[in-house]
Amino acid sequence: MTYVRKKACKSTSVISDPHANFLVVSVILHSKDCKPPTINIANYYNRLQNRNWRTCNQSTDSLDPLFHEIFTLADLVAGDMNKHHPRWQAGCQPSQCAQNVVDISNAANFRLANNPNTPTSYPINNNRPAILDLIFFNQEQITVRNWHTHLEHKALDHTPISYQAWPKTGTHQEYKVHTWKNTNWA
Repeated sequence: MTYVRKKACKSTSVISDPHANFLVVSVILHSKDCKPPTINIANYYNRLQNRNWRTCNQSTDSLDPLFHEIFTLADLVAGDMNKHHPRWQAGCQPSQCAQNVVDISNAANFRLANNPNTPTSYPINNNRPAILDLIFFNQEQITVRNWHTHLEHKALDHTPISYQAWPKTGTHQEYKVHTWKNTNWA
């Protein structure tokens, strides 16, 4: 789930077709500019139909056919990718599906915001921590900084991730979330 601080945006609108596992929202930010800056944010959950992420022969990854569309519509793509690749987790063998995401994001000039090798998922079954929650951004359109996980606020097997993002054009105001515990997620 992607959370945008309410005070930071003037308005939002859904710009993607309905889909069970992803949503692209256009966020118009507060600004004194005549044309306020906008960021298009895609939130996704790449649900696995088969728990074996190493195989991609079957249609195990529900969003694979849509990644071109998602990276075309959005400036920032964030969510539970359920993909393993050495670009974000050293030493792992990538599946063809994970390599496809890397190729598509590179072709769209997107950069990975994650700090490499920083786990975002701690399986309940005590398997090795993994990097499954990824944030990609179009480096020509927006800037992302201060990416970090909050292990102290882990829910089930994923940790919250926070970061700051803003468009490279126009003026904007900066807002900070001071505490996770006091945030109203409703």
